[in-house]
Amino acid sequence: MKFRLIFIILTLSIVSVILIYSFVSMQNQLETISYDSPQWQLPEGAIARIGKGSISKIKYSPDGTLLACISSIGVWVYDVQTGEPSSLLAGHTDTINNIAFNADGKLLASASEDGSIRVWKVATGEHEKTFIGSRFGFDSVSFSSDGKTLTGVAFHEINLWDVETNIHKKTFQGQYYASNGYSTFSPDGQIFACPRGGEPIILWDVATGENKHILTGHEQAVRCLSFSSDGKTLASGGLGDIIFLWDVKSGKQEQILKGHEKTISTLAFSPDGTILASGSRYKTISLWDTDTGKRRKTIKGHNLYISGVTFSPDGKTLASVGSNDSVGNAIIFWDVMTGKQKTIIHHTVNQYSMSFSPDGTTLAGGGANGTVLMWDPTTGKHKNTLKGHKRDVSSVTFSPDGKTLASKGWDKTVCLWDTGTGKRLKKYRGSGSIAGTISFSPDGDTIADVGHNGKVNLFDTATGKLKQTLIGHKNPVKSVVFSPDGRFLASVSHSQDGKIYIWNIATGTYRQKPTYQQAKGTFYNVAFSPDGKTLASAEALWKDHVSGAGMIRLWNVESDGYKKTLRLQHKVLCVSFSPDGQILACGDLGNNIHLWDVATGKQMKILKGHTHGVKNVSFSPDGKILASKGWDGTILLWDLTSIVNIEK
Repeated sequence: MKFRLIFIILTLSIVSVILIYSFVSMQNQLETISYDSPQWQLPEGAIARIGKGSISKIKYSPDGTLLACISSIGVWVYDVQTGEPSSLLAGHTDTINNIAFNADGKLLASASEDGSIRVWKVATGEHEKTFIGSRFGFDSVSFSSDGKTLTGVAFHEINLWDVETNIHKKTFQGQYYASNGYSTFSPDGQIFACPRGGEPIILWDVATGENKHILTGHEQAVRCLSFSSDGKTLASGGLGDIIFLWDVKSGKQEQILKGHEKTISTLAFSPDGTILASGSRYKTISLWDTDTGKRRKTIKGHNLYISGVTFSPDGKTLASVGSNDSVGNAIIFWDVMTGKQKTIIHHTVNQYSMSFSPDGTTLAGGGANGTVLMWDPTTGKHKNTLKGHKRDVSSVTFSPDGKTLASKGWDKTVCLWDTGTGKRLKKYRGSGSIAGTISFSPDGDTIADVGHNGKVNLFDTATGKLKQTLIGHKNPVKSVVFSPDGRFLASVSHSQDGKIYIWNIATGTYRQKPTYQQAKGTFYNVAFSPDGKTLASAEALWKDHVSGAGMIRLWNVESDGYKKTLRLQHKVLCVSFSPDGQILACGDLGNNIHLWDVATGKQMKILKGHTHGVKNVSFSPDGKILASKGWDGTILLWDLTSIVNIEK
């Protein structure tokens, strides 16, 4: 009897372990977490990419096996079954507004603000051809139902091409007012719907270029449109809380759906047209019965606004994309019947600043929703995630000994982390500004933090108590940095007071004559050279606001005069010296990274790879790797040993 009891207990234990293992395995299958970006389509000289960029729209392939996602760096194509990306379609030099599969799903077209439409082979991810037909960016693109014609819409014209021959067939001129991705085609490509200046909505016949209907009724701007799969009904929504359903043939209202959370960001019909999904900028997805106009279900899962929804071809699954968690965007697949989450794909976005550890083994970056992300800078692989802030992290910096990492959040707090264990050591109230940088003093005893009221506050690292407040700027301070010897602190304001202050830390006073005063420009950040004798400033010139001109000035710290002026075509957003002081790197609003020879002032190299401006550049401690952070939500790691022949 005793032996039987032991046997039963042992059997139950084994079964429990098997069940737990099966449950964990099932959970792992359900939730696909991808912190590391596949290293595809890397620009020349780059060794790794961190982050996949932010997603704006998603679309199922006709057979439902793939999900195409418009991101800030290209079009990611995901395998729906595995949740893994199968390719990155990259080549556009500006924002992608829309994508379209052809009928058999073998080709995908992307329409971009760069004035081109690119066609890609879905199976291989290869670029097949490019259509250029407008000096304006393309807002929408569509294949005809037979796949023989490609239609692209720019600001005021519709262009048609023969897909096989690339021959331009015709152009229709008119007041289309395409609006950055808000417009859409009917499934057969014959009707083009576009909100003219937000409202009303114009329906155009693609074959003739004629205006079919003008749809009026929205009291606020229209921001999303969707055709039913049979093309008979058009749904429209936007800044108001009402969705209209229109009869495409007659142009009359069929249904009014009331009670949506304000600001409708995206719409999609189910394949049979009985359900309309609407995404809100207030985190929720609503499923509507199109016959009754009643809301069937409200789905919650994203932490911030929903930017895209789409049904699978069988209508059983709804995919949505929106800001979701610590790593940025998330694609969530929902069961339409139950409204429950089926799977999730994390689409990494890196939003803010970054910093190398003193030993060069770790790159840290500020993330969304209160996290700090850490990577291996030689491979771009994710190492750790630190959670402690309640809102986005705007700045990170390592202590000189590398044992502590400081992070500043939009919740106006500063956190100190043990880099060895990843545990939070301390959290204290910062200067009250949600933006701007923080900086460790060279001895690690002090942290400088910028204030929204023009003040710079110095905190004791050990206690978190305020040691000193530096008062001088009249506008919010953007950036602060200590000199290498710790005697001085440089601060710049982001607004047009156009001043750099050099503070004496011992006395808490700034030089009576600011280093530089410029009424028609603004500073973004500054950097000391390793020997502390030179200060570099990143600037934008307001007098050249249209052209976006900028410059870098190299200042003599002791004399207050400047040594050199390096002029660029675009606003300069960031500067950084190499550890030996021989190279100066800067990032500009034109998506470029410039490398300069400090001694001669000559440009050594221009690195291209980001798509939406370069806001942060940083050298590894040995000077062999340059990390660049773009507004496109990615970090690129560049091998300087091959780019500028730095010794390996």
